[in-house]
Amino acid sequence: MKKCINLLLLIIVFTMLISAQSKEIARDNTHLRQGPGCYYPLIGILSKGTVIKVQSEKPGWIETSAQDSLGWISENAVIQQSKIQSGSLSAMSSSRMPTMISRASASGAIRGFAQKFIRAHEGNEDFLQNYDVDFIAPDEYISFKADTYRNRDMLRLRNRYTKLKIGNLDYNIDFDLEKTGMAIAGKIAATGLDTTRSIITYVNLVGTQVLENTELYYHPFKFFVLADERPAAYSTPNGMIFISRGLLNLMDDEAELACVLGHEIAHTVHKHGYQEILKRREMIIADLAFGQLEDELPAEEDTTYQSLEDMTMEMYEAATFKRQMEYEYEADKYGICYAYRAGYDPHALARLLKRVKQKTRMDFWHPEAVWQTDKIPDRAKKIEETIQEDLYRDQQLNFTWKSRFKVYVSSL
Repeated sequence: MKKCINLLLLIIVFTMLISAQSKEIARDNTHLRQGPGCYYPLIGILSKGTVIKVQSEKPGWIETSAQDSLGWISENAVIQQSKIQSGSLSAMSSSRMPTMISRASASGAIRGFAQKFIRAHEGNEDFLQNYDVDFIAPDEYISFKADTYRNRDMLRLRNRYTKLKIGNLDYNIDFDLEKTGMAIAGKIAATGLDTTRSIITYVNLVGTQVLENTELYYHPFKFFVLADERPAAYSTPNGMIFISRGLLNLMDDEAELACVLGHEIAHTVHKHGYQEILKRREMIIADLAFGQLEDELPAEEDTTYQSLEDMTMEMYEAATFKRQMEYEYEADKYGICYAYRAGYDPHALARLLKRVKQKTRMDFWHPEAVWQTDKIPDRAKKIEETIQEDLYRDQQLNFTWKSRFKVYVSSL
């Protein structure tokens, strides 16, 4: 009897250890990366419902293995208090072990839809190559970040504002948004891109610093420079951000760049421009299931493709034409909060907006020219109110990095 009790206790302890080391993935399109950061290369994509074994943990990240590949996923991708019961060791059977989609397979599915859309809507087909491009190397980013925060307490800067809802799974970018976002980005890129390597690298370094202080810190945003000399900035549902050379030329420092990128990141994080359209996604979501990845292009008669194409066009128009002001106000608010958490001066956005109003005309090419002129004073006022209410702590710690900005942007 005693032996049976001891054996039972041993089984219970063993089960608890398995349960403690196991977590279940709560969302599709979970990126497995080589290191704990969105700037590390992608290994593959894990699907919802699979169970992972935790190897180690760092703030915001979990190290795990899948198909003999050791990598890192966001802690937001898993069910934190796993209900996995080892009373059912079958939960750890091969059918529940991580299912990983390769980087190449995911890329093929995303490019397949985007290519067809771009061909039909006069986009930039060459832009599709950017889906797999890593604009910054991990060592490069870590070095840039160390330079930014030298002699500064990065944790203290971040903790000045802690109201973000980190961990809210609603912020996730799922696989169909990857498809539509890539298609939209290809159409935006048709206006022409600046390919100056140093500028692209710099904008991605600054953008990634801001991104790390957002709800989507784990998603690999990419930042591009449009060749247009007139000021403009856009965001897509999959985290591709565009800023024009003309807008960069109006900036005085890195804080202004950080706030603008934070503003555009906020549009993506909070799904601006297509919130009303999201209701239609339920009609097509089954046909866009994560497990149905394929490289070939959809057939012409595919009604699922047609529905997704129509939705993508609506998203494109929402992203590039006159936006609803409620979205702009919210993007301003969250954008400066993200920049502030990264250590930048949040007043920089209001300064830049006022300069844009002073130095641009109503007839320059910009879908948002009307509100840019009429609403700037109101936006600047709301920005200052947000700073007074929420971003007032340790303002002497804010930085602008004007000198570094001038070094990089002088090559334009």
